[in-house]
Amino acid sequence: MKIKAVGYVCCLVALLLCCACGPKEEPSVYLFFTSDIEGVFWSRPEPRYGNEMTGGLAVLKSFLEKQTKPFILLEGGNWFAQTPEGTLSKGAYFNTAAATLPYAARLFTDKDLLYGWASLAYLIKNSPFPFVLSNVVSGGKTPAGAKPWLIKQAGDYKIGIFGLVSQQAAKEKRRMGGLTIRDEITAARQTVQTLREQGAEAVVLLSALGSSDDEKALTDARLAEEVPGIDVILSANLGREAAETQKVGKTLIVYPGSKLDGVGQVALYFNKNRELTDIQFEDVVLYRRDFGEDQTVAEQIASIRRTARGQMNRPVGKISRALKGNLDDESALGDWAADCLRKWAKADAAVINADSLRADLPAGEITQYDLYGVYPYADHITFLDIKGAALRQALEAGLSVAHNFAQISGLRVDYNPSAPEGSRVRYVTLNGAPLSSSKVYRVAVTDHMLAGGAGHDAFIDSLEFKNTHVEVRTALRLCLAGKEAVPAPTGGRWRKVK
Repeated sequence: MKIKAVGYVCCLVALLLCCACGPKEEPSVYLFFTSDIEGVFWSRPEPRYGNEMTGGLAVLKSFLEKQTKPFILLEGGNWFAQTPEGTLSKGAYFNTAAATLPYAARLFTDKDLLYGWASLAYLIKNSPFPFVLSNVVSGGKTPAGAKPWLIKQAGDYKIGIFGLVSQQAAKEKRRMGGLTIRDEITAARQTVQTLREQGAEAVVLLSALGSSDDEKALTDARLAEEVPGIDVILSANLGREAAETQKVGKTLIVYPGSKLDGVGQVALYFNKNRELTDIQFEDVVLYRRDFGEDQTVAEQIASIRRTARGQMNRPVGKISRALKGNLDDESALGDWAADCLRKWAKADAAVINADSLRADLPAGEITQYDLYGVYPYADHITFLDIKGAALRQALEAGLSVAHNFAQISGLRVDYNPSAPEGSRVRYVTLNGAPLSSSKVYRVAVTDHMLAGGAGHDAFIDSLEFKNTHVEVRTALRLCLAGKEAVPAPTGGRWRKVK
């Protein structure tokens, strides 16, 4: 009897403990977050996970279709710049391959400005889901296709979402057009207040602020200290392989890692009074063996990659030795590119800015991909009819543009780099003859230069201009086509004198 009594007491205690603990609390809402995809949008063997097939948009979609709890899917930016497949489409692949995924909002980072604001603005306008840009305006307005903030219903709860881009994103960059990035802290305070007034029960920030490695940029941690009321900061643009978290006060800062081998999972817990009581993070590895792969998305991705490979590998010609660029002086690459423009345009001269030439050309066979690397922009060749005096002044003005030296063809310029601004150019010849102040010359430039986007804005003082709508890269390709091997230019077009 004594043994039975002891056993009864033990069972009773166990039952009471079980009742006291109750069932494990489940999350009310999930946030799923991707960022820094960097153009790696397909499933592949991942060394970090024993070369198991992981990651990609097709696996992500299959993972999401298996969810039973309410969720919101968000994307933080930096989605294309590290692979040819991403770069050749200028990031447009995401608008196609991710169109059927249930993203609620997106952000961009400084790396997504690789091709300038006009290119990015086009992607924003045509995105299948909105960008949330709380401190970004273009021409004084929120860009087309973007919203300053969102409130998304997830199950029974209202989740407020806003996005901040670092003011450093547009610093020292060209091709920014009418882009303005407002003060991050001011924008955050205003938007958090608005979201709370609109009934948001949790506030989530998509952040492309600076990392701790950048002393000039505002960090997520400092923003969390300065702006109360943000529950979760979903951070992008760190470029790190592994996921990271940080707690600042009541704010959880989450970075999901790069290259889409996993997805950041943030669980939000609300009590019966609809108060947020807990936030938990998990880095979910997207194993294809566990979640499968959406075939429609996988086929779209395969098609995009086939197209990119075809573009990348197509030979367009050969050069006899490597052509290297230089932002601060005449270069062999710049001379060659200017020659290509002048030859195609049948012009008296050509000028192209060094900053547009983004990579060197290797010796030997040149592919279409090499040309995309050299000139990744969709700039068009433009004819100018310009008087000699105005042309000389444009060359003079260009010498004051930092890190964007004018690369020329058909011209020889003697100049003194130590002279005061406005008097550095000493003597100019065009095709061997002295430049005549009153004579009108036909000069080839890019429409980007004519618009002043490269800093060489004095070319606007031309008598007449005509945009050919032929891309610069086309002229570069034709410059190589049908030749045994293109020789390197001899140089000496800019001569330093005292």
